[in-house]
Amino acid sequence: MGTGDTCETLEEEKVFEFQDKRGLLTLGWIHTHPTQSCFMSSLDLHTHSAYQCMLPEAIAVVCAPLATPALGIFRLTDPPGLNLIMACRRRETFHPHPDVDGGIYTGGFGAEDQGYGHVRMREGQGVEVVDLRKR
Repeated sequence: MGTGDTCETLEEEKVFEFQDKRGLLTLGWIHTHPTQSCFMSSLDLHTHSAYQCMLPEAIAVVCAPLATPALGIFRLTDPPGLNLIMACRRRETFHPHPDVDGGIYTGGFGAEDQGYGHVRMREGQGVEVVDLRKR
């Protein structure tokens, strides 16, 4: 359930119960930019920082059906992006962040080109995720 700049998860306990019974964990999140390009907005960066601070391998998937590319996989740089976003105290929904060496986030179409190692985009085959805990 949501609006153009908010979302609310309903019945989260059902998600946790499903995951717990199957030994699953949340790797990240997927959202759309129905009328925009494929990028991470300031709101997206703040949302994703909560995932990535708990699970360093966390990813954000952005689907932008009217743009090219129409799909991207993103992560905050660590350092400096994750620390910068976690320390940001601005309250406006959309706001700028300073440019930093190394950038705030990496990603886009084809995560295999981003050096993630644990996430691979395969053209026409979807996304493959490797569990780094089993290496």
